[in-house]
Amino acid sequence: MSDNGPYPQPPQFPQDGEGGSGGQPPYGGPYGQPGPEQGGPHPGQQYASGPYQAPYGGQNPGGQPGYPYGAAQQGGPQPGGPGYQPPHDQNMYAPPPGQPPYGGPGMPGGPGDYPPPQKKSSAGMWVVIGGGAVILILVIAVFIVVLRPSGDTSAAAPQQAEQSEADKPDADADSDGGDEPKADKGEPPYDLPEDACQTYTEDKLSEYAISDGSKNLSDNRSSCRWRVDGEGDTWGSFSLEYKTPYAGSDSVEGAKDDFKSAVKFVTDENNRYTEREVHEEQDVKLGDEAKLVFSTEKLTNSNYSVATLLVREGNINTEVKFQMSPGLGADESVPAPLKFSDVEDMMLDLGKQSLTPIGA
Repeated sequence: MSDNGPYPQPPQFPQDGEGGSGGQPPYGGPYGQPGPEQGGPHPGQQYASGPYQAPYGGQNPGGQPGYPYGAAQQGGPQPGGPGYQPPHDQNMYAPPPGQPPYGGPGMPGGPGDYPPPQKKSSAGMWVVIGGGAVILILVIAVFIVVLRPSGDTSAAAPQQAEQSEADKPDADADSDGGDEPKADKGEPPYDLPEDACQTYTEDKLSEYAISDGSKNLSDNRSSCRWRVDGEGDTWGSFSLEYKTPYAGSDSVEGAKDDFKSAVKFVTDENNRYTEREVHEEQDVKLGDEAKLVFSTEKLTNSNYSVATLLVREGNINTEVKFQMSPGLGADESVPAPLKFSDVEDMMLDLGKQSLTPIGA
């Protein structure tokens, strides 16, 4: 390898006739033009074709020989001519077939060395804007939720006042017995209470001088009967009875029919077996439907005061009955001992308590 690296050493010429060193003769004028010792073409004459003009060929013995060395003397193809192959050392640095030479458009060293700058995408900016909008909406929603209780305080106050007014007992309701205890009984049909005597506490029974209960239970009836101590020689009885329809204990429609029949019976003044005079008959706000009846009945030639409260709850009919005799030895000339005002509050009180075991 020469001092010039992998490039081949230019051929050396022997000494000329004038005693020169034999080195490479000086180059001529501008590239492609003959030197001072190279003859130029006559006026109107063209140089030979190829990358090197005629002065560099073998036609001028005083000029530079063709490149590579010896190619012109041996009659080989001239550079640029057909069949010309560059030397092996030059092939080492030739670009692969199909690749444009260095310095072409868009290549390093050529025009347009740097590619045009790419346009910045706006997708990132829209992502940032969208995320910020979502965060802002969430913040506003949280702010509204936090402030809502304080903003609804004024509206809640009138509602609470209205509820308080609604919770106050109604005078008309009290006169009708009031509303029954609000217990979650579920949906009918209900089971028949097995022990009617356990419906009332001892304190409640003592309040109305009721004692000595005796129960009775059958397939569709559950009842209890107590004794009542009256004033003087008067005496009476108190009874509680639960009943389901005989044809079908779960039938609500059957219970409705039984309720109508019971009301008709206690208000019948033309009963051939019992002489009865009805003094009061009123609807009561208990259960699904209720009726309170007060009358005078003639039993064993005596006038009895009788109060009957009938209540239907689903498929169960309840009868609360209180009666008082005029006393031992009293005949039909002795009036009944009680008035409606004497028993009204008691019947409503005991009627509400009678619904406690239903659906429990």
